[in-house]
Amino acid sequence: MDMSSNSTTSTCNSSMLWNWSTLNTCFLTEGWHVSSRATFAASCIGVAILAIAGEAARRACKDYDHQVHAQLNAPGALSAVNGLGWSSRRATPGQQLVRSVLHVVATGVNLLIMLVVMTFNGYAIVSVLIGTGIGKFFCDWMTIPHSEDGYSPCPEERGEGAAIEVSETKRDSVHMVHCH
Repeated sequence: MDMSSNSTTSTCNSSMLWNWSTLNTCFLTEGWHVSSRATFAASCIGVAILAIAGEAARRACKDYDHQVHAQLNAPGALSAVNGLGWSSRRATPGQQLVRSVLHVVATGVNLLIMLVVMTFNGYAIVSVLIGTGIGKFFCDWMTIPHSEDGYSPCPEERGEGAAIEVSETKRDSVHMVHCH
């Protein structure tokens, strides 16, 4: 008996060209085989959720870095003097471990998203774009520091008249206060 002519089995159609295929497609592995429109819709929703998770992981990294930065700049924080006489403060090994784990999670999620995009499926790519847009909207809301007592980082708002521009740029995060 020849089992290769079995009509109930379906194979994954993979293409290295742009495509809009919905049935018999695979995402990441043969185990993620889409055989119906319902599973394809669920896959697109899952891809969008994965992209939202990527934005949330990126935000978690940024928030934790800001928390560690605030702890290191707190009054009474220990500092070390290097050979040049400069004072520096370092994260504790535990803080650095948490930073590393968060970075690995964010990188892993984003690599999975990249692999989904490499299927060249238009629906999957649109799902990633929608997910990153939703993730950016909800997970990375921009705020400008302004305290309850009316303090503003902008001197002209404090009546000092001088204009400042502060910019701190890091990988994947930018904190800027522009006053002119």
